[in-house]
Amino acid sequence: MILGQLNRKQTLDIAMALGKVLLKSGAETSRVEDTIERFCAKNHYPDVNVFVTPTVIVLGDEQPDGYSCVCRIRSRSTNLRTVSEINDFLYNLDKWPLDYEGTMDYFNNKLKETPPYNDKLICLASGLASAGFSAMLGGNSHDFIAAFVTGLIAMLVLKLLSGYRPSAFWENALAGATIAIVAIMCCAVSVQCTMDKIIVGAVMPFVPGVAFTNGLRDYMAGDLVSGNSRVAEAILFASSIAVGLAFVLQAWHKWGWDLW
Repeated sequence: MILGQLNRKQTLDIAMALGKVLLKSGAETSRVEDTIERFCAKNHYPDVNVFVTPTVIVLGDEQPDGYSCVCRIRSRSTNLRTVSEINDFLYNLDKWPLDYEGTMDYFNNKLKETPPYNDKLICLASGLASAGFSAMLGGNSHDFIAAFVTGLIAMLVLKLLSGYRPSAFWENALAGATIAIVAIMCCAVSVQCTMDKIIVGAVMPFVPGVAFTNGLRDYMAGDLVSGNSRVAEAILFASSIAVGLAFVLQAWHKWGWDLW
């Protein structure tokens, strides 16, 4: 068992590894800090200091010659299953069967894991969610089908662009532009389509609700830096989608076409 058999360096190594897995899986920073502190305390090192932002993890103590480490997080996603698995690891630490090397391999494999859902399934889910939101807003059957196509194509464009590693702002702006273009085309094909129902329904899967909620939770936990970062990130994402939509609609309007 790990408990009681790790030195200080090994404890901080594992703490950093589990913190990286949690943060890259979309956990809020207050959860990451609390999990690392609990793990270190269970291994008899309660004096370890932790500082976490959405992009950086810092571990160490107040001793000038003490061991400390810093990790830069450059990409994040949402994988609640992994977050749940790390929580189970912490709460069942007394029964953990692996030693230090095995545990480090476990977390390194977690960092290398592919997402649980492939791009095709995500695009399909985006289309279904868009269609569902369109129906909830009072759209007709034509709006339902158009929103499905719009949401699916917009997510497909987003996934294709991610391979070129553009900034998140331009990714979402182009997704917003795609939503507007496909919605206009659907309204041109069928006069029974309602543009506002299609656009709002297709935008909903791209709304950064998780990032905004995590930011508010960080605020409530007293992590002002992380709260500001996550809320600003959510506002930036929402603004970028709006910029893409507005650009296409304004350009179409200036051409003299009747949008509505």
